[in-house]
Amino acid sequence: MEIRTDSVTPMGEGLRRYADRLRLLTEVNQALDRTMSLDELLELILDRAFEHFGPEEAAIFLRTEDGGYERAAGRSVGGTNPEILFSTSLMEQVVEGRQAALVLDAQTDERFQEAMSLLDAGVRSLVAAPLLDPDGALGLIVLGSRMTVRQFEEEDMELLVSLASVAAMRIRNVHLAEEAEERRVLEHEVALAREIQVSLLPDTLPEVEGWEIVAGNIPSRGVSGDFFKVELRHDESEIVLMLSDVSGKGIGASLLTASLEALAAGPIHDGVAPEDIFSSVSHLLFERTPPEKYATSFIATVEPETGLLSYCNAGHNPALLLSTDGESEWLESTGMPLGILAEGEFTAGERTMGVGDTLILYTDGITEPENPEEEEYGQDRLGEVCVNNRSEPISELMEAIEEDLYQFVRGVPFLDDRTLVLIRRLEK
Repeated sequence: MEIRTDSVTPMGEGLRRYADRLRLLTEVNQALDRTMSLDELLELILDRAFEHFGPEEAAIFLRTEDGGYERAAGRSVGGTNPEILFSTSLMEQVVEGRQAALVLDAQTDERFQEAMSLLDAGVRSLVAAPLLDPDGALGLIVLGSRMTVRQFEEEDMELLVSLASVAAMRIRNVHLAEEAEERRVLEHEVALAREIQVSLLPDTLPEVEGWEIVAGNIPSRGVSGDFFKVELRHDESEIVLMLSDVSGKGIGASLLTASLEALAAGPIHDGVAPEDIFSSVSHLLFERTPPEKYATSFIATVEPETGLLSYCNAGHNPALLLSTDGESEWLESTGMPLGILAEGEFTAGERTMGVGDTLILYTDGITEPENPEEEEYGQDRLGEVCVNNRSEPISELMEAIEEDLYQFVRGVPFLDDRTLVLIRRLEK
C-alpha cells in the first residue's frame, strides 16, 4: 500500500510542535522545581529561551512598586544591549492588553517608529509574551533578532506564551516566598527589639515612706522607643523619675533606648541635677548617633522629706501636676529634644508637691491614638480624666486613664506603646 507523505506532513508538523512545547515546559518545570532566588529564576528562564528560540537578545521586564516596569534580567550575543528591547508601544500591547505580540519587521512596523535605539541596533523581528498572574501582569518576556539570523513565527509566539505562563507562576511563587521571609525577619526583629526594650524597664519600683509610685508600659503590635526609669538615689535624698520616647521604631529604636538608659544611669545614680543630666546625655547622643536619631524626655527629682520637685522637659509631652484642691498645671518643655544640638541648653523648673498631689508622666502613645472619626485623644481629654479621678487611689487613676482611652478609640488599633508613670505624696 502506498502512503502519500504530503497527506501526513501537516499532522506530523503539529505533533512536532506539540512535542517541542511539551519538552520545553517539562524541562522548565524540572529545572524550576527547587528553591531559588528571583535572580536565579530569571537567569534560568533566559537559559531556556536562548536554547529553544535562538534569539540575539532577550529581556524580562517586571512590574515595580510604583506601577512601572523595569528590566529585571537580560542577555545578548554579539555585545548588543538587551535594554534596546524596551518599547512603550510593545509594553502597552503585551502588558495592558494581556496578549502576546509578534513583530515580523520592526523597521517597517508603525508601532516602533520612535524606538530609535531598537531600530538603530538593527533589531527587526520580535516576539513577546505577558507574564500573567491572577492579579494582572507581572511583566513580560521579549526576544529579539535580526532577520539575517532568524525571523520569529507564530509557532515561536505560541511556545513563548507557554513558557511565560510557567515562568509567571514561578515568579509569583518566588515573590510570595520572599514576602514570607521578609515577614519572618521583621517578626524576629520585633521580638528582639521588644526583648531589649523590656529588659530596660524596671522590674520593681522603689518603696518610699510617704510616697506612692505606679508605672506601666503597654506595648503596641510594633516596637517603639518608650523607656522609663524610677530610682531612689543611693543616699535616699531624692526619687528620680525619667520618661523618654526615642525616634523611630523597631530594633533601631530599641538600641537607641539602650544607649539613652546607659548614658543617664551614671549621672542619675551620682546625684547630678536634672538639667545637667540632660545636657550631658544630649551632647553624647549628638556625637554618637545620626542626625535623625533623638529622644524627647522628661526627668524629675523629688525630695521625699520636703516634696520639692525639680524637673526638666526636653521636648516631651508636658507632665501634669495635680493638686488636691482641683488645680492642675502642665509642666511644659524647658529645652530641645536630646541629641538635636551639640550643646543643648536645659533649664530646670521647681514646684512643691503637697500631701495628695500627683505628678503624671506619659508618652504620646497616650494622647495620639485616634477614634474611627480620626480624632486624637489629646492632652485636654487626658487632663479631664485625671482631674475627675484625682481623689481615687493612684493605681485606680492609672486604670481610669487606660479605660477612658479604650472607650475613646472604639476598637481602632493602637499604633504606639502607651507608657505612664505616676507619683503621689501621701500622709506619713
